[in-house]
Amino acid sequence: MFSYLISTNQVRMTKTISILHISDLHRSPGDEVSNAALLSSLLNDKDNYRDSEPKKIQEPDLIIVSGDIIRGSTDPDNSDKEIEEQYKEANDFLNDLCQHFLDGDKDRLVIIPGNHDIDWKYSKESMKKIDSKQVLDDSSLVKSHYLKAAINQHSNIRWSWKDLSFYEIDDLEKYNRRLEAFSRFYSLFYENKKIYSLNPEEQYEIFDYPYFNLTVVAYNSCYRNDHLNFVGDVHPNCIANSNLKLREYKKRGRLILATWHHNIKGPPYEINYMDSSRLKNFIDAGISLGFHGHQHKTEIIHEFSDVVEQKKITVFSAGTLCGGQKELPTGNNRQYNLVEIIWNNEESDLTVILNTREKTETSSFDNPIWKAGRIDSNLISYHAIKITKPKSQGVAANLIEVENLIRDKEYDTAIEELLKFDLQDIFVRKYLAECIIQTERFELALEVFSEPMTDEEMIIVLNAAIELNNRTKMLEIKSAIGNNSLLSPIVKELLGKIEAIIK
Repeated sequence: MFSYLISTNQVRMTKTISILHISDLHRSPGDEVSNAALLSSLLNDKDNYRDSEPKKIQEPDLIIVSGDIIRGSTDPDNSDKEIEEQYKEANDFLNDLCQHFLDGDKDRLVIIPGNHDIDWKYSKESMKKIDSKQVLDDSSLVKSHYLKAAINQHSNIRWSWKDLSFYEIDDLEKYNRRLEAFSRFYSLFYENKKIYSLNPEEQYEIFDYPYFNLTVVAYNSCYRNDHLNFVGDVHPNCIANSNLKLREYKKRGRLILATWHHNIKGPPYEINYMDSSRLKNFIDAGISLGFHGHQHKTEIIHEFSDVVEQKKITVFSAGTLCGGQKELPTGNNRQYNLVEIIWNNEESDLTVILNTREKTETSSFDNPIWKAGRIDSNLISYHAIKITKPKSQGVAANLIEVENLIRDKEYDTAIEELLKFDLQDIFVRKYLAECIIQTERFELALEVFSEPMTDEEMIIVLNAAIELNNRTKMLEIKSAIGNNSLLSPIVKELLGKIEAIIK
């Protein structure tokens, strides 16, 4: 972990941040592994790389799960039950993993969906076949705009090789339910503290870790992915809106990381990956490190924005943690990664080390044993790179002392310092929210968050009004919210309590 030497302008971090990067948790029929066997194997391996092996690796501070949480349904008549059971198994595993590796702190575990989390039942039900008479021109040739639309992944037109027909998405609301089961799992794991929207434009999440001085933006790379369109992509508005928010985190001097599911290159005639041009957007947003899965093997990619500025992103892919023999690329076994980020205030760069772990050839799929693995086709198990160290700027740099007061649980002192800053600043409000929750200063909550900007602030204000039995504030909030159908379950629950009180 960290040791801190506190000043008003910097935090000296003398140790390493370690990130456990796992991906593709889907269990393969015939090569299943139980939660107990998987967890015990990872714990045993932690003892090895932390204590026994020549190259020591720090145990994880954070966990990134880069998609494909489940296998998906193979039974059209029983898909809901099958998917529910798979997500229950995944939820139990990730809860146990969090408990044993992160002391139960779920905020330090990042989850995104993958293509296996897309429920094809909804994409099939949302489409209708286009009559061939509508598709063909007077010469019995396919009209050009259908051909163009079928290869444009942003289009509502799809081509099916199975029955050589064009289809059109005619029920967009149903189509967007492709991640409904994942959304339920997401809310369950995070205990309703985080909600996964079914609106494609909102399918990203920012996880900020002040104590580690890094921020992770988690993207859904399954935008428009369905049973007739295997291409990976991130909704353009997710990139644009996350970039606007990341500007504030960059001012804080955060190291910016991103995770998505799809690999960004593939073999000829393959379409089951994300266009590498998206990396240019990530570089432009100041993202230094990327984490993905999907291709079932460990690899490192360096992508530069241009030949002049040489801004770059380094991308790590993780192998499959649970996939079976039929899903493994030739010459590869099950794998996972540990990425170490080493901070040193005496240097202008950060050192980042990718360590890969791999199932031994002699261990079984139902009881794996892990060892130092291989990166791509090379016979090396780890690789170190240098990246530019981020710098804080402006008022953001002055909040470092507040972060450390919160770390030391000196919440009242932190509040005194925070009230000296601009209360419209998103970081000031974020830290105030945390301090108010810890100190239960309800009057201050109503004063500071009189016009809530986030769901978290709304929850704090609603709870404060209930605790203080402030009926005036209750009526004011209820009137301001109205009949908004996009409210989170927690906000709806608190509103229900308010309605019962003011009746």
